[in-house]
Amino acid sequence: MKKITNRGRLLTSTMLVGSMAAALIAGSAAAADDDLQEIVVTGSRIKQAANLTSDSPLTTVTEKEMKLQGTTNVETMLNRLPGVTADQTQGVSNGASGTATINLRNLGASRTLVLIDGRRMVGGDPSYPYTDVNFIPAALVDSIDVVTGGASAVYGSDAIAGVVNFKMKRDFEGVKVDYQLSAAQHDNNNKEAQTALKSFGVSIPGSQFDGFVRDSSFIIGANAPDNRGNVTAYATYRWTEPVKQSSRDWSACSISVSGDDNDTHVCQGSSNNIYGRFRTNGSGTGYSLNPDGSSSFVKYNSSLAYNYGPYNYLQRQDERYTGGAFAHYEISPAFDVYTDFMFMTDHTRAQIAPSAIFNSALYSINCDNPLMSSSEATALCGSNAGSSSASWTGTIGLRFSGSGKERYDDIRHTDYRYVIGTKGDLGGGWSYDISAQHSEAIYTEHYENDVSISKVQKALDVVSVNGVAECASYVNGTDTSCVPLNIFSLNGISDAAWNYIKTTSYKEGTVTQDVVSSSVTGDFGQFGAQSPLAKNPVAIAFGTEYRKEGLNLKVDEENASGDLAGSGGATQNSSGSYDVKELFGELRIPLVEGREWVKELSLDAGYRWSDYSSSGKVDSWKTSLTYAPVSDFSFRGGYNRAVRAPSILELYSTQTVGLTSASDPCAGSSPSATLAQCARTGVTSAQYGSIAECTSSQCNVLSGGNTALKPETADTWTIGTVITPTFLRNFSATIDYFDIRVTDLISTLSASSILNQCINTGDSYYCSLIHRASNGSLALTGGYIIDTEMNTGYLNEQGVDFGINYLLDLEDLNVENKGSVLFSFNGTWLANYLVQPQPGESAYNCKGLFGVTCGQPTPMWRHNFRVTWQTPWNVDLSGNWRYISGVKLDQNTSNAVLSGDYDKADGRINSYSYFDIAMSATVYDHYTVRFGVNNLFDKDPPILDSNVYGIAGTSVYGNGNTFAGVYDTLGRTFFLGVTADF
Repeated sequence: MKKITNRGRLLTSTMLVGSMAAALIAGSAAAADDDLQEIVVTGSRIKQAANLTSDSPLTTVTEKEMKLQGTTNVETMLNRLPGVTADQTQGVSNGASGTATINLRNLGASRTLVLIDGRRMVGGDPSYPYTDVNFIPAALVDSIDVVTGGASAVYGSDAIAGVVNFKMKRDFEGVKVDYQLSAAQHDNNNKEAQTALKSFGVSIPGSQFDGFVRDSSFIIGANAPDNRGNVTAYATYRWTEPVKQSSRDWSACSISVSGDDNDTHVCQGSSNNIYGRFRTNGSGTGYSLNPDGSSSFVKYNSSLAYNYGPYNYLQRQDERYTGGAFAHYEISPAFDVYTDFMFMTDHTRAQIAPSAIFNSALYSINCDNPLMSSSEATALCGSNAGSSSASWTGTIGLRFSGSGKERYDDIRHTDYRYVIGTKGDLGGGWSYDISAQHSEAIYTEHYENDVSISKVQKALDVVSVNGVAECASYVNGTDTSCVPLNIFSLNGISDAAWNYIKTTSYKEGTVTQDVVSSSVTGDFGQFGAQSPLAKNPVAIAFGTEYRKEGLNLKVDEENASGDLAGSGGATQNSSGSYDVKELFGELRIPLVEGREWVKELSLDAGYRWSDYSSSGKVDSWKTSLTYAPVSDFSFRGGYNRAVRAPSILELYSTQTVGLTSASDPCAGSSPSATLAQCARTGVTSAQYGSIAECTSSQCNVLSGGNTALKPETADTWTIGTVITPTFLRNFSATIDYFDIRVTDLISTLSASSILNQCINTGDSYYCSLIHRASNGSLALTGGYIIDTEMNTGYLNEQGVDFGINYLLDLEDLNVENKGSVLFSFNGTWLANYLVQPQPGESAYNCKGLFGVTCGQPTPMWRHNFRVTWQTPWNVDLSGNWRYISGVKLDQNTSNAVLSGDYDKADGRINSYSYFDIAMSATVYDHYTVRFGVNNLFDKDPPILDSNVYGIAGTSVYGNGNTFAGVYDTLGRTFFLGVTADF
């Protein structure tokens, strides 16, 4: 027993489900001790004995598990939990916010509330205002609690899916220094990818060793001489090396589908290519420069497409510093003053392919342009070739290739957080906590090597002056810096012309949060408020909170005017704020305790009243019941009414036309939709078969805020059991069913869903949201899909969480002096993921699907299973099995809302198993060395069509022909770390 108890500390350092760690370690003897220390369990403000089980499903991951995974960025570790779906990560390049966000239950980052020691965090970015966990120094994290199923009654708005609470190291004494180096190794031996690359003329890279990440941290802490106070300070540094898509065979080109039933993956680039694509009025096949270098045109064909894939990052370059301190001093038991200061500066760069004269705008070229050959002028202008009074109008898809022309998105975030407060003992079992906090995220972004649409137009309007080609704007004096742009011969664009049209754009902004809160906790034991059948009195927590949220985004003229060719449209200034006044309270009522067949029966309830300056008054509440007939098992169940008020961006962001990942089924020479179907979207018979495709599967969309939004609400039911059998020492298991239904969902419909609904059903509401340009295009000026924020239908998710932990002493198997083995299992089974687009419509089920409408994979089953041998030689050996069940493509289903073009090649993502190993050893008492390999067998991620949103397009979730974040993208990853602790 002694051996297990001493070594059992690792049990609290692995993934634990249900807040059972203390009970498992201490055993039944501790459970009977009335003097157990009281703690605050995430999900309630009422203090409770440390061995009690949470009344809500709760997963705890502590420092040891993070060390075994080799993760020094917390979003990677959390994204591996079965109940978490990847959101913004370091694997996003095109469309990156530069932040790392948490998406609990796949309900969205906006519905996941993130806390530090029970206090909420500020939004991380004015363009993507959800909590940035890059701010969290991993070295300071003692544990992470994940509470699912709604917690608005306890913590307020945004806790629809639940709460992620980072518990930090406090009262640290001594010095701790840590350094870790990690890198990836990948063997490029994917036959499918290599076949596609060879046919596209792309060289195949060999085995790669890259993606270095260097992390270092320093922690120092000291107690006051009388042990009544402590100061803990920290500093960390992290450097991440970029990894290009060209380094992996499965991402070295942009993958699309071809063949009968779209049954083959092929490399397919962009029609914005180095040869150009000139289409009159944006219609037809168009012309391209002759690849032989002669000043002539050829008909455009797919062999001239541009491979933009290799330039994009699979892992962004990133440099991050964090620092801060936690301090407190107990002047008296009733007056314990505390303060926190936390700081982060993060600088990341995302790289994508060079910009272009994209086919999303109409340009005019005078027919007497001296840079055109006579054959080119004839091809474009016909009989008007050479005429000074005539011009050609159309789209031009020309890529600016060459070293140094790649686009860079340079993003910086500087975050601060201050907390000051006091807490103390009021006597008689009562205590209080009063605090104020200010948080601020400062954002700057500059986008390099984009192209000015207006300057391109000026540089195309060229006339001959004494045999010298000059811009007309230079001649008439309206723009004396203009340089002619020669797009009529290969490599004809001069450095001077490039320097004239290239543009760097800027954005800056802040997100602020101010919170003042006070709470009182205690029990009514001294007043006799206690069930006659219970040992413990009624406990209560109540308080008040005031919170103000502010957002301010400023953009330069280039962004505001929509003059940037590669930005997809204008970005406008956004600003706004709201405040909320709240009252809250909780009750815990022990009904029966210590009776035969009723070891515990207790009732919990909570209520919060909120008054938003933006959305009015709302209520949230909770109630739950815990019943333990015997020590071996207990039951718990509860109901939560949660609310989420619309965010500042959802309310006030300016409505503008930009790009979204979508494909127009009515575009191209052979549309996939019929004329009758396309007519529903506004296509005429004359336009059918000649409409310009959306460039790189990115159509125009009108997006923005909506001041008429009302708060969304969620009703969550949970019921489960906790099993701790006395006959099986050090074993625990939890099973919890959850049912989360979000109504008045604040969301957009997605351009793809709008198109599919209109084409497949002819619904007048959806068809009215499609506005085609005069030539029928959804890619040119005047064509767009309306998809602003709105209160839509509902989202309903149901499933079951499973957790098992077992610590086996090998002596029980008659294996002497070999330590113990810890088994830890955590899994989630998804029963349904129902989405109703609009009230009154039928819901569709994304369970086990991915794709155009359902987005990233929603697997029916995910689990982690870790086995750790805790040897008696101060060495731990551990292995982990991560599993993701297979998913099918939504558009291949028979559901009218989901269905689309049949795609056999992308029809299914098979199940995925990843195996990780790790070792940790203590050397000379003060030093710990750890080594591990994640994705031991270098399993490739699934390869998917990169040109369709939801199947790994340029979105939050997709990058490099796969779902970055859901699946491992870098290959076999090694890590080596050393900790010195004094």
